[in-house]
Amino acid sequence: MKREMIEKCVVTLVLVACWLFLPAVGYTNGDTENIKVHLLYIVSHANVWHLAANLLCLWLLWRKLYLYSSLVIAFLASLIPAFSIYGDVGVTLGFSGVLFAIVGTKWGVYCRICKQTHIAQWKNALSQFMIRILPFALLGILIPHVNWCLHTYCLLAGFAYGWFRR
Repeated sequence: MKREMIEKCVVTLVLVACWLFLPAVGYTNGDTENIKVHLLYIVSHANVWHLAANLLCLWLLWRKLYLYSSLVIAFLASLIPAFSIYGDVGVTLGFSGVLFAIVGTKWGVYCRICKQTHIAQWKNALSQFMIRILPFALLGILIPHVNWCLHTYCLLAGFAYGWFRR
C-alpha cells in the first residue's frame, strides 16, 4: 500500500476516533498561552458534517501529502491573530488548516519545479495558484464562523514552504 493511502487511513481513523471519544477542543483568538488547545484543535470538529467535509477533502487530494510539515504549519498559524467581518472569530477547530497547508505546499513545490524547468510555465503556474486556489481561502471571509485567516495563513505558509523546500 502506498504511503499516501496509509497516511489517509491513519488520519481518518484518528479524526473519527477523536470525534467519537474526545470532547471538541478549539482555541480562541489571542489565546497563545494555552498551547494544548493549539495542538488539539486540529483533531476536533464541530459536528459530523464538519468532520465529513474535511475527510472528503483529504481523500480528494492526490499524491504526496506533506502531512508532517502541514501539521506544523497549521499549529504555528493558529498562533497568529485572526479577524472576521462578523466580529469575534469565535472558537477555531478542525482539520482544514492542515488541508490548506497541504494544498499550499503542493502548489509551492509545483511552481518551484516549473521555474527550474520552464520560466513561462512557472508564471502560468503561479497565476493559476492566484486564480484557482487562493480565492478558496479568501472567500471564507464571507462565511460566518469560518476562520478564513487561518485558512489563508496555512495556504500561503504551505506555498512558501513548498517553494523553498529542498
